[in-house]
Amino acid sequence: MVLLTTLLVLAAPSLSRSFRQHNLEQEAARLLAMTEYGRDEAVSQGVPTTVWIDPVTGSFGVEAQTGYAADETRRKEYRLSADVHFDLSQALVVQGGLVDAVQFDPDGTPDPTSMVAIRIVDKSNSAVTLTRTADGWSYEIVKEMP
Repeated sequence: MVLLTTLLVLAAPSLSRSFRQHNLEQEAARLLAMTEYGRDEAVSQGVPTTVWIDPVTGSFGVEAQTGYAADETRRKEYRLSADVHFDLSQALVVQGGLVDAVQFDPDGTPDPTSMVAIRIVDKSNSAVTLTRTADGWSYEIVKEMP
C-alpha cells in the first residue's frame, strides 16, 4: 500500500500537467478550426469575414465584415475554458474591445494585416501559439517549450 501511495504521489504532478496541456491544445485546436471556418465562409458566401477575439471575456468567433450582406445564421461564437486566456500583447484593439485577429477576403486569402500569431496561455503559464504558416495561407499550432 505504501508503494502504491508513493507512486501516486510521484505521478500526480505529471498527470496534472498532462491534463492542463491537453486542455490548452484543445482550445488552440478550436481556434484553428475557427480560422478554417472563417476562410470557408468567406469563399462560400463571397464576402470578407473576420475571426475576432474578445480578450476580456475569452470569447472568439467569426462573422462577415461590417457592411456586407451575409447569412447571419452562419455567425459563430465560442468561449475559452476558464483556466486559459488569450495573450494578445501585440494586438490592435478595435471597436468594443474586440480584436480583429484574422480577416479573409472573399477568395479565401488572409488579409496581410491579419495577426501573425495568437498566443493562448493557461494558469500555470504554459502556452501554445497559433501562427501563420510559412506560405502565409493558413495557421498552425506551435507548442512552446517550458
